[in-house]
Amino acid sequence: MGAEVKTVAKQPKSGGDRPGGAEDFRARSLLRPAILLLLKERESHGYELVSRLSELGFDVPDFGGLYRALRAMEDEGLITSSWGTPERGPARRVYSLTSDGDTYLRQSAPGLVHQRRTIGGLLERYRGLVHQERRSRRNRRRVLVVEDDDDMRHTLWVLLEQRKWLVDEAPDGETALALWAKNPPEIMVLDQRLPDMPGIEVARQVREHGYEGHILLYSAYLSRELEDEAAILGIQSLGKADFDELFDAMAAFEEDDASHRRAVRN
Repeated sequence: MGAEVKTVAKQPKSGGDRPGGAEDFRARSLLRPAILLLLKERESHGYELVSRLSELGFDVPDFGGLYRALRAMEDEGLITSSWGTPERGPARRVYSLTSDGDTYLRQSAPGLVHQRRTIGGLLERYRGLVHQERRSRRNRRRVLVVEDDDDMRHTLWVLLEQRKWLVDEAPDGETALALWAKNPPEIMVLDQRLPDMPGIEVARQVREHGYEGHILLYSAYLSRELEDEAAILGIQSLGKADFDELFDAMAAFEEDDASHRRAVRN
């Protein structure tokens, strides 16, 4: 597949790429390195890039915005494109990484590390403020999130706090058991692969100590045997594909619990 590599334009003029704008922040800080990384892995057409970006956590509802970003990157010589002719279906424009794009990707890494550190600092300060406000929110439901991946644990913390849950966190099984003993939550969300013990072992121990709350085994490493073991303990197993299934399960628990409380009062 041949393609003409366009002249590098060091300062693109596109309106959506103006420094300081929201499009600029998204495209330059996150979207651009993501596209370059995916094209370094393999060349792709636009629709495939949308699917692959979604796997990285990007929401790309505006296909036009993505193609504008691709055109701008091609104008700058970071990528190149040519028309591919698949065995089935219409011809598609296929994008590939250039040597300038590879250099840009390598040079982006320190900035991404700094951005991650900055975002982490902001989240930590926000979390501190939320913890200070907890005294005025004693009537909120408590969930214990047990997850060793910092990014996943922090993401769940933010999303669940937004849904009016009080969130306690543990990066390993021992910390989870200590937090559970101190203040048992209404729900436990357990990853299976923890550094010191499997999540199912944490569940087994709290069950043995009389815990009757709802436990969700939220893992990308489920098996039929593990799900059967979880079912015996009264644990709901969820694949770690997206957050919606987890939130739906928690909402269903809240509804069931509210119905039970109403029935008891009546």
